[in-house]
Amino acid sequence: MNKYIHILVFLLFLSFIYGCKSDSENHAEGVIEYQVSYPKMEKTNFMLDFMPRKMTMSFRRDIYSTQLTAGMGMFRSSFICDKGKGEFVQMVKLINKKYALQLNEEGIKKYIESQPKVSIEYTNDIKEILGYNCKKAIITLDNDKNDAFTVYYTDQINIETPNWCNEFTDIEGVLLEYQYEKYDVCMRFTASKIHFKEVDDKNFELSNEYKLISEEEMNKEMQEIFDSFN
Repeated sequence: MNKYIHILVFLLFLSFIYGCKSDSENHAEGVIEYQVSYPKMEKTNFMLDFMPRKMTMSFRRDIYSTQLTAGMGMFRSSFICDKGKGEFVQMVKLINKKYALQLNEEGIKKYIESQPKVSIEYTNDIKEILGYNCKKAIITLDNDKNDAFTVYYTDQINIETPNWCNEFTDIEGVLLEYQYEKYDVCMRFTASKIHFKEVDDKNFELSNEYKLISEEEMNKEMQEIFDSFN
């Protein structure tokens, strides 16, 4: 009888050990690096040298943050999307000016509704990006040009509802290649590296160095910044 008890205890111990993997081992915490390109900008445009060329996305389960930097650090734009809190934060730094926008779920919903409607055509095509099988979808925007482009997403990275706070909300997977246009600048993001590791809490916090402003004020500031790149 004691023999069977010992075996049972040993099996329970093994299940505990293998069931307690860290978030990084479960592909639920880490950093994704994206290369940034500008498909609608002339390659001869000298302002390309000043545009962001890399974006990093730090994530942990149901929260993630992104960061873009340009002009040797003089310009920095960050986003924090916290599904647990139902909160979206945008932080912008330009030289010595630091502004932040904070939206709750209702504010996020209004923002998405204010953007051109997105039509998604799902396909059976698969593309491998950094060893991950990514499904292809074709996006068509309900704008003046009916812009269309492809995106690739995977369900092999464990971010909970990763697109809840953006226009791709119906896509159930992490986007490893996609396109985004705002302030008259079209940016295409392609994942170049993925590191599963512990992420510092500071990546998901709003620094008190930033002044909170309204959505209208933030749009005005961002438009002025990107106008200078055109």
